[in-house]
Amino acid sequence: MHVIHFAFECGGFDNRLMRGGLSPLVWNLSREYAARGHRVSLVTPAHGLLEALRRDHPVEELPYVHEHRVPLVPDPKVWPDHPAEIGLDLTTRAHRLRRDGVDVYFLSDACLDLLPDRLYPPPGTEGRDLAYFKPLVFQVAGAHFIRRYLSGEEAVVHGFEPYYHYLLPTLFAGDPAVRTVSTVAANAPVTQAVYRPQVERLLGVFGVDADLEAFAAPLPAEDGPEAIMGRVLAGTRMHVEAGPDHIAFLPMILAHADLVDFVSPGQRDHYSTFRDTPFESLFRALPVSRMLRERAPKLFTGGCGISDSWLARDPRAVDRDAVLRGLGIDASLPVFYHAARYAVHHKGQLELVRAVEEVLASGARAAFVLRFATGGGAGGTAPAANAYFQSVADRFPGRVHLDWRLADEDTLFEQAACADFCVFPSKFELDGFLIAQAEAMACGAVPIATAQSVTAHFGHALPVDDPRATGLSLPGSFRDDDPALAAALAERIRQAVELRRTAPGDYARLSANARATARRFTWSRSADRRLAAFEDLLRDRPRPFPVEDAVRYGWFDSLPAAAWSRHRELVVRSAADLGDTAAYGRCARLDEQAYERLFEAAYARADFARCAETARAAGRDDWTARVRGRHRVLRDATGGRILEYRHPHARHVEIAVPGTVAPATGLESRAEAVASDEAVPADSGMVLTALAPAGDGVFRGALPASPAGRHLLVMLTLDSGRVTWDTLPRDGLADRPPYRLVATDLDGTLLRGDQTVSARTLRALARVAEAGARHLVVTGRPATACKQYLAALGYRGLAVCGQGAQLYDAGADRLLSSAPLDLDLAQEVVERVEAALGPLELGVVTAPPESRFKVTPRFGERVRHGWDVTTDRRLLWTDPIDKLVLHHTSVAEDEVESVARTLCGDRVTVVHSVRGMVEVLPAGTTKAAGVERAARLLGYDAAETVAFGDMPNDIPLLAWAGHGVAVANAHPALRAMADEIAPGNDEDGVAVVLERLFGTSGEPS
Repeated sequence: MHVIHFAFECGGFDNRLMRGGLSPLVWNLSREYAARGHRVSLVTPAHGLLEALRRDHPVEELPYVHEHRVPLVPDPKVWPDHPAEIGLDLTTRAHRLRRDGVDVYFLSDACLDLLPDRLYPPPGTEGRDLAYFKPLVFQVAGAHFIRRYLSGEEAVVHGFEPYYHYLLPTLFAGDPAVRTVSTVAANAPVTQAVYRPQVERLLGVFGVDADLEAFAAPLPAEDGPEAIMGRVLAGTRMHVEAGPDHIAFLPMILAHADLVDFVSPGQRDHYSTFRDTPFESLFRALPVSRMLRERAPKLFTGGCGISDSWLARDPRAVDRDAVLRGLGIDASLPVFYHAARYAVHHKGQLELVRAVEEVLASGARAAFVLRFATGGGAGGTAPAANAYFQSVADRFPGRVHLDWRLADEDTLFEQAACADFCVFPSKFELDGFLIAQAEAMACGAVPIATAQSVTAHFGHALPVDDPRATGLSLPGSFRDDDPALAAALAERIRQAVELRRTAPGDYARLSANARATARRFTWSRSADRRLAAFEDLLRDRPRPFPVEDAVRYGWFDSLPAAAWSRHRELVVRSAADLGDTAAYGRCARLDEQAYERLFEAAYARADFARCAETARAAGRDDWTARVRGRHRVLRDATGGRILEYRHPHARHVEIAVPGTVAPATGLESRAEAVASDEAVPADSGMVLTALAPAGDGVFRGALPASPAGRHLLVMLTLDSGRVTWDTLPRDGLADRPPYRLVATDLDGTLLRGDQTVSARTLRALARVAEAGARHLVVTGRPATACKQYLAALGYRGLAVCGQGAQLYDAGADRLLSSAPLDLDLAQEVVERVEAALGPLELGVVTAPPESRFKVTPRFGERVRHGWDVTTDRRLLWTDPIDKLVLHHTSVAEDEVESVARTLCGDRVTVVHSVRGMVEVLPAGTTKAAGVERAARLLGYDAAETVAFGDMPNDIPLLAWAGHGVAVANAHPALRAMADEIAPGNDEDGVAVVLERLFGTSGEPS
């Protein structure tokens, strides 16, 4: 077959034509195809280097001269001082170099010969220098060349990097002899867009009429969450904001290319879903997300590799001492290596140098070989592109070798072979370091690299003790100048130094794994995969998208009918991981356990929409309350509003607020940023501000006076590395009550002395409910003994009964849990206390469902109606029991409690709850433990709880709660530790405090 490669750089055979990983990708695939007997034509700009190339290669001029006009239609908002259309009159010539069976065609004209030192126009030239249009001119000149010079036989036109060939699939879509393939080599923002009038004008030059409206993304509502997300992300390198007069070019490629090719499996995964990144939520709202699903059969992974010449070299043949001595490095030190194009931010180089400075300043024994290649030549010297980077190298002579020059393979191999570790902290999932990292690993260097999808196949993100592990991972990063990434790098470097020194066996295992893993990635295997795909294209053989991948992506609505049964177990696992109740329910039974698994999975991912769906489907109001309880608004001492946000797995919590991007840190000057190959993110007027961690997954910070839209956007970074958004409705940011859970004892606290509930107390509890808080009854009574009191309250929620041993659903009249007391242990307690204090009167509460109170005749001041009285103690132990109650006719209950706790407190819980009675319960049973369990089910915690009590058994409860209140009639021990003393129970003390905290209903007392 005839494969036509279309690439802006191709210098795998000459580093003058190389600025990054694209060159070896293009060149090595070209060589492999040619070696298999295919005709390979490589079309690339000459970049003004023809004369230099002629000195080393047999470059011939072809009889191809094309005079043409390229109409430039600049966006007037960006190019305000330029005419509406600029005609570039060009004469494009072609030259050919035949090498290794490949025909390399260099196109040369007044535009394509610009920028010979750097090849690519700096982003800073947009709006002021027409050299910015060089890649666009290459597309036009290259398309003309293919049509005029390379046509005449069936061919595959294979473009590398969408930005440099996005016109070609549309231009050749109507040619039956041409199939087009687009390789996404680096993960440029999927929203990267071009000026629509420019595209329409160029398509017109070629006589192509395309419906560009189909690729236009509708603008989100100005005050909607997607708009706010977009404005925040526009200040990063993940998203580009574009107006309605622009179109994203990836949809154009998806619509018209025959295949879209990725260089690693993880890269295809990432580009298809953007899962766990800050862009995921916005991506799902874009048309390109739908197009990727609809055109999934076009997506495939061709892969990447290491050159045969690199793999043929033997790292052991390199004289490590001599090479490092030539670099001024002490060969006895562990060496850390980084080699890549200079790109401060998306390659994580700023954080890398910050980490190097920190590590060396602390005295760590390590050395660093850092190559940040700029546009300078391989010979001579190259100026420092970053003054801060150079200053760090100058401060640590003998420890840091910094080189700004491009290097040939001999130099790179020698230095990689000397490295103990290689460091590649890519950010934004923008750059995989697929070749550079693999080359260093193939020499045995243990990688320290970002745990991102694109490079997951390298194995460095596996736990170090995994037998397949190759290195150490870094957390993903989605921001410029990320101090967390710099700190993680410094920590990993120190860990690596210690590993090399104290665990040589573990280091040797990782090194061997790294070498073996990397050497599996060859250009031969990569070429075979692509050629098989091309063959299917030319023979019109369909290539279905793997169902397994669609399931992993959560594309359940795209699955064919047969997949639901054929891949049932895989669907169940994936749906469970994602918390997708609908998909799970199609393949498995949705019982209580399944609902809980789905809810917890969604909650762990901070996918609160799915949490709410699952809670509704399961009928679990407590789950709904838990989701709603993730935030509340408090008041500080000055009356300002504080947002409190909670999630047990959150590492960082940030809110989107109006503002401007912070100025440069001084580690990269404005001039250096403009001169680099990285565009400076736009200042969109929205920034992220961090909430301060307060412990236990709680974060607090000042609430903006007014959110920018209908919602407050919260960005969460979870412990797993997932970054996601939470959308808080504006009306949900009203001041919440100071406490969201009101826990009250019954006897002696909420109830008056006559066991009734006053009208005032009922009104106060109603006001608690109106304010959005919840009442929780907490009593020492067993559930069966408090039903009449709960009915008088109109209480239908959870109740904590039996001193915390029982959890009772009053609405369903169902005991959810109960803890029994061992009979033998109970009798032992009686024996030991009686041995110390003399005879006791005893009572027991039998286990549910009867929950009878069985007592001896002189128990308490009087035997109450409904109690079972027995003179035969043996009858107390005939049934399982929940608790034992001790009464002494002449010894005070405080002393009985003290003696019982001293003698048996390590095996049971002893509490004093009612005058004259001391209760013995299963170990660990307290009102606090019961309330904590109930609060967790309801979605609350201690800080959100105000608790009321009157007896010593309430001490753990008041200590656990955020605010503990004792009524005036309470036991002295409780009053001594309470946060507040309220009026007594007969003076409606609970109501008095609740009216102060929650306000009154306005009705008379």
